[in-house]
Amino acid sequence: MEGEDWEKAVAINGLLATGREEFETAARRLVDRSVETQTSAGQFTYGSLDYKPWLEQAHIDSFKGVSDPAAVGQGVLDFYDRTGEERYLDAATRQYEFLRKAPTTKDGGITHRREDIELWVDSIYMQCPFFARYARAADEPEAYDDAVRQATVCAKHLQDPRTGLFRHAWKERPDSYPSGTFWNPGNGWAAAGIVDTLELLPDDHDSREDLVQIFRDLAEGVVDLQDDSGFWHHLLDDPETTLETSGTLMLSYAFKKGADMDILDADPYIPAAKRGLDVCIPLVDEEGRVHRVSKPPGGPKMPMGVTSYGQGWFLLAASQFDA
Repeated sequence: MEGEDWEKAVAINGLLATGREEFETAARRLVDRSVETQTSAGQFTYGSLDYKPWLEQAHIDSFKGVSDPAAVGQGVLDFYDRTGEERYLDAATRQYEFLRKAPTTKDGGITHRREDIELWVDSIYMQCPFFARYARAADEPEAYDDAVRQATVCAKHLQDPRTGLFRHAWKERPDSYPSGTFWNPGNGWAAAGIVDTLELLPDDHDSREDLVQIFRDLAEGVVDLQDDSGFWHHLLDDPETTLETSGTLMLSYAFKKGADMDILDADPYIPAAKRGLDVCIPLVDEEGRVHRVSKPPGGPKMPMGVTSYGQGWFLLAASQFDA
């Protein structure tokens, strides 16, 4: 996990969700190392500059993430809340300032990677909850606006108005979808990122209801696509694709949390969330590994395996049910 950023971030969040002291200690080690390896530019954990072993398999020449390292900021700010140590807030401020200076689309969406101006659905989880947590920790109301702006600009370009589902990636020039599928984990990133942001966003924020509606449209479009097994397919609208774990866990997490926050109705969302978690429990082996997770960077052609974010999402989803 040393060279990971977004993958490790979810593992940290999952460890913290258990509430167990030994796991919180492990999460702090990961957070502290991410701060130690923060770049001069302000990005956590090597700044997404490491070689990615999945590049060739994904047919990507290069990938240097812009928003991905910010996902670690959720854990950094968690330990600021727990300890009051200013070094955590100082590190989060440097990461925040990096994002504020990052290249954007014409309408203000922060590009997902440096090689081109692209919006990926993943960014909703990677940066929006961090912005909202930073707003609260630093008493910086403008960061709430940043959180909402990034989610709504992504929705503008990626959310299909007919189905409510999110496409994976959009490129500004030429105006196109280099990955236009309704990818299961991608919709999970959107759902989880938006509900976590809403949990932190003030009730009287001017754009709160806009974000709530985006979330409800997504949830309504996704819930009826759940397979009878309890999983969602790797491509949500293609029943010939494999049944995948991490997206199923993300959607289960978001549905249960959204219903508990009274954003979604209990029925059908809590039963769908419970079916999703229950079907994944047997995929945890004796070593604690969670199987059938879409490997990085995601998308329809990636193989299934075991990943650190798969581990994290199991813990996060289970924590919603106190399982």
